[in-house]
Formats: sequence, C-alpha cells, structure tokens
Amino acid sequence: MPDWLIATGLIGAVLFGLLSAYFPPLNAEIYALAAPVIFPDAWVVHVCAMTGGLVVGKMTHFIAAEKGAEVYARRRAVKEARDAQERRRARGPVGERLSRWSRAMIDVLDRPRLGPLVMLASSGIGFPPLAVVTVAAGVKQVNTLLFFAVTTIGCLARFLATAWLVTRGMSLGH
Repeated sequence: MPDWLIATGLIGAVLFGLLSAYFPPLNAEIYALAAPVIFPDAWVVHVCAMTGGLVVGKMTHFIAAEKGAEVYARRRAVKEARDAQERRRARGPVGERLSRWSRAMIDVLDRPRLGPLVMLASSGIGFPPLAVVTVAAGVKQVNTLLFFAVTTIGCLARFLATAWLVTRGMSLGH
C-alpha cells in the first residue's frame, strides 16, 4: 500500500474520530471494525489515530461542560423535575433499572477510586454512555488529565480489541 494512502487514511481516521464525538451516527466502533479490512497492514495505527480524534472531541465536550457547570446544573434540575414522571412511564422496568444504575455510576465520578473506574467502564465497554459521562465529569470538575488518560486508555482498549477480533475472524476465514 502506498505511503501517501496510509497517511491520507490516518488523517481520515483522526477526522472520523473527531466527527464521531460530535455526530453519534458516525460510530467509532464501525471504524474499528472496518480498519483491519481496509488497512490490513496498518490497522493498529489507524485505530489509534481514530481514537485520538474521538478523545480530542470528547475533551472539548468535557471542557465545555466544566466551564458551563452552573448553567448546566440549573437547566438539568428544571428539566428533570418536569420530565421525571414521563421518563419513568416511557422506560419500563428494565429501562428504569438501567437509568438508575447509570445515575448511580455518574454520581461517583468525583470520588478518587470509583470515579476513574466509572470513566474506564464508560470508555471501555460503553456503559454508562461515554457522552453522558463526559459531560457529567466536566460538570463535576473531575481532574482534566485524569479524565483524558482514563478515557484514552478505555477507548483505545475497546477499539483495538474490536479490530483485533475482526483480524482473528479474517484469519479463521482463510
């Protein structure tokens, strides 16, 4: 594969990751699934580049939430009071239980031991959703460097594992 194509693909990977942080239909897992097929010799570098773009995008959400914590908290309180009853009816028992677990996990983000574990679970397995944890961590003013490091490690592990499974599937198919 020509070097210019690999370089162009890396720029595309970073942009895809960055855009997926802002536009959820551009799911980062899709890129992790496709990278080994499109770039069989350089999929690790491409997944790392995409993860870098995603984390940079998430960091902008984190910083915006951190700076606007007071406004966010006021709006959230008003909205939650208004919508709480309607959400309970719409979710059903399983949805309500998942929602309760997510809230409980988010409530511990500012604790020294549990907070990083929640961030790692969110970035590594996707529960609670990283978009929610990112904003909540910013609002709770979690240490920026800690959030960056844990989110990068979790996302990178998840996407590399996903892509690696694709390569294993491809090798079994031959």
